[in-house]
This record gives sequence, C-alpha cells and structure tokens, in this order.
Amino acid sequence: MRSVPGLKPLPQPDKLRGMITVKVFALYRTLMGSQKEVTLGVPTPLPTSQVLQALFQRYPDLRDALLDAKGDILPHVSVFVGGRDVRHKQGLNTLLQSGDVLALFPPVAGG
Repeated sequence: MRSVPGLKPLPQPDKLRGMITVKVFALYRTLMGSQKEVTLGVPTPLPTSQVLQALFQRYPDLRDALLDAKGDILPHVSVFVGGRDVRHKQGLNTLLQSGDVLALFPPVAGG
C-alpha cells in the first residue's frame, strides 16, 4: 500500500492513547492534593493494574493506601470500573477502555 504525501499513517491500535478518568473519595483526595479526579492519557485497552501504576507515578503515596506489599488490593479498599467492583470482574486484570471511569473508595465505617 502506498502512502499519500502529507498524510500521516493511523497509529497502530496497540499504541492508541485513551483518556481514563480516576475518581477518588475521602482520604484518597488528601493524598492527591485535594483533587476529586484526574484524567490519565494512557494506551488503551489497559489493565486496571497498569492504570493504577500510571496514577502512582503522579501520586506515589496513594500506592500504600490501596495495595499490599504483593500488589493486591487491600481488603478494605474498593476499586470500581464502570460501577462494579473489580473483584467481581477480572480483578486488577480488568481492562479499561478510553472513556472509562476508575473509582477508588477508602474503607467506610459507621454504625
């Protein structure tokens, strides 16, 4: 296939950048400088674990609040994609697409 002068080839699907919004609540906002959400430009689709790694590059203190030493989600933390806990999907292997929202909830107590 010949290229057309002046036109750039389309990027390969595995190199497309997507926008994923990460929403955080309560304590996590203080670890992110009081931000309620952040938008990440990342290649998509991308597993939840890699989206979190991109987030931790910006906010390293958030890692210890979400994950244990093995890199698993702490039992009292809720990580949602599309309104569902990733534990009920494919865990940290749950794929995010451009436009998806990742929501991070700290433990909630009450009585």
